[in-house]
Amino acid sequence: MKKIYTLGLRTLITGILYFNRNPYRTIPAGNSVVSPADGAIVDIVNNRIEIFIGITDIHYQRAPYSGIITNIIEAKEYNLIEMDTPLGYITVERWAGKLAKTVLTNVKIGDIVNKGNVIGRILLGSHTAITIPPYLTLKVVKGQHVIAGETIIAE
Repeated sequence: MKKIYTLGLRTLITGILYFNRNPYRTIPAGNSVVSPADGAIVDIVNNRIEIFIGITDIHYQRAPYSGIITNIIEAKEYNLIEMDTPLGYITVERWAGKLAKTVLTNVKIGDIVNKGNVIGRILLGSHTAITIPPYLTLKVVKGQHVIAGETIIAE
């Protein structure tokens, strides 16, 4: 009985550590907009890209570009962060799934963020969407897997 209990406890601890991992990311320099989340692109409509965060993806979200946080709309399961950047306004929407139900935010209005900085986390993941200025050129396609802070999504 003790062996089964120990195995279950190890599995639980391993699972918790796995879901809370936040690996180092190499942020590309230059005027590129990076993905705010890990996951698969499920929809692209005009200048809005929606990303599904899977169970094996990292659940932290990152600033897609450097700028100042100008607005935050928060609810328990939803969050919108608006940034004023040298490229124009960029918004990052995050919403939790039925199991997660919690969106955590690490920034506040007036904060200056650098491209790739952690801006928050969705417990157990779900969806993130980014809306970029319409004159930028998209560099991703529907179905592509992206990495937060590393994958260039627009230039």
